[in-house]
Amino acid sequence: MIGLLVIIIIFMYFGLAPLIGHLLYKGLKYSKSPKKNYAGFWIRVGANIADVILIIIFAFIFGAILQTLFYDTNFGDASFEVMGIIIAWAYFCLFHSSKYQATPGMMMCKIKIYDQRLKRITLGRATIRYFSLSLSGIIFLIGYIMIGLTKRKQGLHDMFAKTLHINK
Repeated sequence: MIGLLVIIIIFMYFGLAPLIGHLLYKGLKYSKSPKKNYAGFWIRVGANIADVILIIIFAFIFGAILQTLFYDTNFGDASFEVMGIIIAWAYFCLFHSSKYQATPGMMMCKIKIYDQRLKRITLGRATIRYFSLSLSGIIFLIGYIMIGLTKRKQGLHDMFAKTLHINK
């Protein structure tokens, strides 16, 4: 019974978002615009390192506040892990779908994220992209390495969500 539950959770986490992204966006075509300066692998790595540092600082402060508020209650360790997932999702998805179209790390590197028509992405598309990141990592990081090898500098998660990173 526990094995089946684990399989269902793994499928939902690693397979459901890419599957939804593929089904929703498979017929969409990329706009034929002049040559864009797509953000490559290393500039995106730098932006993500800056974002991870910011998330760690935010999570430390938020965790200290929660620990102070719920010190004597039965607020278990699993609750903090779920809060970590929610904080990371909110950070990336809300920033990506905002008017800035970038996280603070991406802003530092002058990168913006767009959909296939070079418009701002929606929160739903940002969420599909976020949960597809795990698939890019689970297959020996090939989904991330693809960023350096494809014409539009897209990782596997970007292909599922039909998103582009453009360096301004």
